[in-house]
Amino acid sequence: YQAPKHNQKQDENKALKNTYLSLSLVFRYIDDLDLVAIPDIDIYLSPSKAQMFLHCIRKFRENPDKYKNIGVPTNKGIIYIANGEKMYGKKGTFIVINIIDENGKKKRFVFTLAVTINILMMIFFSVMNQISGLELPLGVMVISFTAIGYFVDIYKGESEYIHSFPDFAVFLGFFGKLFRGPLVRVGQRKSGPSAERFSLRETGKGLYLFLRGLAKYVLLALPLSQMYGDLSGAAIREISVVGAWMKTVTLGMMMFYDLSGFCDMARGLGRCFGIELPKNFYFPFQSPSVTDFLDRFNMTVTEFFRHYVYDNLRTKKDSAIQFVVDTLLICMLCGVWFGVRMNYVAWGLYIAVFIIIEGAFLRKALLKIPRIFARIYTFCITMLSMTIISTEERVGILPTLKAMIGLDTVAITDEVSYIISQNVLVLVIGMFFLTSAFSTLIRFISKKAPPVYNIFAVAETAVLLVLITGELI
Repeated sequence: YQAPKHNQKQDENKALKNTYLSLSLVFRYIDDLDLVAIPDIDIYLSPSKAQMFLHCIRKFRENPDKYKNIGVPTNKGIIYIANGEKMYGKKGTFIVINIIDENGKKKRFVFTLAVTINILMMIFFSVMNQISGLELPLGVMVISFTAIGYFVDIYKGESEYIHSFPDFAVFLGFFGKLFRGPLVRVGQRKSGPSAERFSLRETGKGLYLFLRGLAKYVLLALPLSQMYGDLSGAAIREISVVGAWMKTVTLGMMMFYDLSGFCDMARGLGRCFGIELPKNFYFPFQSPSVTDFLDRFNMTVTEFFRHYVYDNLRTKKDSAIQFVVDTLLICMLCGVWFGVRMNYVAWGLYIAVFIIIEGAFLRKALLKIPRIFARIYTFCITMLSMTIISTEERVGILPTLKAMIGLDTVAITDEVSYIISQNVLVLVIGMFFLTSAFSTLIRFISKKAPPVYNIFAVAETAVLLVLITGELI
């Protein structure tokens, strides 16, 4: 520790005002903490903070089983100390540095390093998951993409640095959105926990939204997942036309209710804590075009890539070639969001091809025909894309496509007929809630007859609680 030559308060205020970039997830594995050397980074610790830092080091070494992590603010960021053995099963301590380059001389290097680290982390865990079955760390995709967006906004000067560590922690890793999203950009932050007061009304709305998301997952996604597994097993034994189509449709419905269910639960939990999270799905399977489908399906992810990729690649003179390249890139990235697999990349390319075709000439034709036919077209195209996701690489997609058009296969087998008969109710309810009919009816009742809506909401809550509890038990 070396005392500063100038006024400490002025130096700290200057550092805050001239912030250009924040670098996180730069870590070192250190066995001996007698000396922590950070070359080329001049970090100033006030006497009280220096004592706090040394105290934390001493506490970690004296009792490593008790302490997990702690943050020490500095003039250039926050030093995070994490117990490696308690968190990752490795002996030693991780030092995670959050560095601020306030003079801007090295900001491009620091920005590139920060983005590269997050991208490599996603690729590493995704590839290891495919090769060795290593489980993905909870929220690695959400946290990495959120961090990349934050670095880009800070680098371009479009957002201010989040100085409050609790606010930054909530923005980056709020537990409700770690599993399936939604993605939140730093400019979309509407509130933080320190600025909110407890509201029974908002908590009630949040719990109601959470319950509806839980119902999507438990009452629809899980049964559809079981049905998809049964149909996949039946296809291995003997493939059929109806079995191939039902397998594809079931997968599409399952993915929708799984993803949208978890996102609704995240939004509901956010409201309970005074955090407003954006909507991530808006009835994508009733879209009038594939272009509109991408705007409604995983909305925050699409908007994220459009903002950080498309807007940055776009030039003043738009061209057809640039539109094609940008569309292919964005759709492939939307596929990679689900995982680094060729199936997901191919799914993105498939969606991109139809968006390009619509942009060239088909969209005008879709606007002229009745809306119901445009929706049927989109439903068929998007559901057919699920065939790409469900295809095993060693088998290929050709046998499934041949079965779907009835080549060298039977119409339906007894096993497929039995599976469908056992899941008719789930299929009917699932297909119904793919549309906005129920949501439109609820909005109409809430406007025209609020007392009736309140009674219905109470009854719906009670019924969902009973059904969810019964299904889980």
